[in-house]
Amino acid sequence: MAQHGSAEPLAPGIRRAEPEDAELIADWLNRPAIRRYLASNLRGGDMTAALVRAALRRPDQLWALFCDDRDAPLGLIALDSIDAVDGVANLWYALGDESRAGQGLTSQALDRFLGANPLDLATVTAWVGAPNTASLRCLAKAGFHEIGRVSNAFVVDGARHDRVLFERRLAAT
Repeated sequence: MAQHGSAEPLAPGIRRAEPEDAELIADWLNRPAIRRYLASNLRGGDMTAALVRAALRRPDQLWALFCDDRDAPLGLIALDSIDAVDGVANLWYALGDESRAGQGLTSQALDRFLGANPLDLATVTAWVGAPNTASLRCLAKAGFHEIGRVSNAFVVDGARHDRVLFERRLAAT
């Protein structure tokens, strides 16, 4: 299993988020268009750089940035609830550079990251609020398969929606 804090790229065009990235990441996660589809603990719009830096130190999480060809960050890929023994983690992500939306950059980055499998995982899970059609398409393009739904388990714009559950099996390295 790769160690947290190592300097090597996690996959082509993807690097580990560092404390100096915390302001940028917090800005992304506070944007209304991004936070509306995040987990409820992140939807409040009160993400700070200090909280991001704390998350970067957690052994059960890995935050990475996918970048353009000039190494400018475009978005975030995060794994949480990492269980190294069972080889499973939950994935979430955000495209921070909204001007690049609709180009398939996030699904491509997810596919590269999971193909490299830097934590030697067996399976990665993810969930999406049903109204987030862009994210549903993104996960499908990145090789995830829908495995079920949790009814009425996501609230956006004052309405209840399903959480759509996904998994992607990985080739352990």
